Amino acid sequence: MRTVTDVFCLLGSNLGDREDSLRRACLGLCRGVEVEVLRASRIYETPPWGKADQPPFLNAAVQIKTTLDPEALLRRFQAVEEELGRDRTQEERWGPRPVDLDLLLYGGRIVETHALTLPHPHLHERAFALAPLLEIAPDLRDPRTGLPYATALERLGPQVARSCRGGAPLLLRAPSGPGLYLSQSPEETQALAAAMAREMRGGEVIALVGPLGAGKTAFAAGFGRGLGIPVPITSPSYVLIKSYEGGRLALHHADFYRLATAASPAGSSSAPSPPSSPTPSLPPVPVPLDAAGLGLEDYLGDSGAVVLIEWADQFPEWLEAPFWLVEIALNGPKTRLLYLRRIGDAREPV
Repeated sequence: MRTVTDVFCLLGSNLGDREDSLRRACLGLCRGVEVEVLRASRIYETPPWGKADQPPFLNAAVQIKTTLDPEALLRRFQAVEEELGRDRTQEERWGPRPVDLDLLLYGGRIVETHALTLPHPHLHERAFALAPLLEIAPDLRDPRTGLPYATALERLGPQVARSCRGGAPLLLRAPSGPGLYLSQSPEETQALAAAMAREMRGGEVIALVGPLGAGKTAFAAGFGRGLGIPVPITSPSYVLIKSYEGGRLALHHADFYRLATAASPAGSSSAPSPPSSPTPSLPPVPVPLDAAGLGLEDYLGDSGAVVLIEWADQFPEWLEAPFWLVEIALNGPKTRLLYLRRIGDAREPV
């Protein structure tokens, strides 16, 4: 059995949509069962460190547990940074960046390699890291010296500590609108979806994205319940779209999983893995793919209904803003992270 280690890391951003970058970075850490996000601090606005003439940062500390070794976890961090637009070859040291993931503490390990030093060599000097870290783990000590990190923050002085202002939480639990949520069970996922559905207006489109087993079916079931649909919501496996009536709004439930399988050449790796049980084939997929060719345009703009699309990332070119994007990530073996956000007037990729 692989060893599970508690790890603390820091997320930061001072370019672009900073809050979105922090949430997407946290979501990006979760790719299977190797990393599980346990808790996170509030989001802190902090002055830049090391180079003053740049915008202020947003930072948040996150506690995770992982079976990855320190070097593999560092590679995971760097891959997430690259996916979110960071290019280390084009930036100056301590300069502005769209996202930054720092590995602060890996259990009590002390590591000295050419690629990694643990604990983080500047942690005791940085109020922007210490303040959010101590919010979620107030009793932490430096593994090298045994010095409480609370003492390290005090030594930086009250003015420095006050310059780091905590705001909204990075991770949400109780449903409260758009944001990044930690769900401990399928029942919590359903409750979040039901709360979202109760706030929906007619004509909305919800794009649901996540890997197999992430909980898209549980989300769809909860969403239908929130609309007041009197029958269970099931995956429209044999048709492209299935409609439900009888609630506050009707629900048009689409699933692009089978569509992606039908559209991909035999053996193509771009299609999702086929289910174990045989299912009827869908009709040929029209090219180019558009709402009219799929017969979906009749469902759009229906003021008495909402459209929920599972596996929406299989055909992101079909999605036109504005719509709601719900991304679900596996967070260890049992829990999930869900990022609910509105994709606005400007077209954005899934």
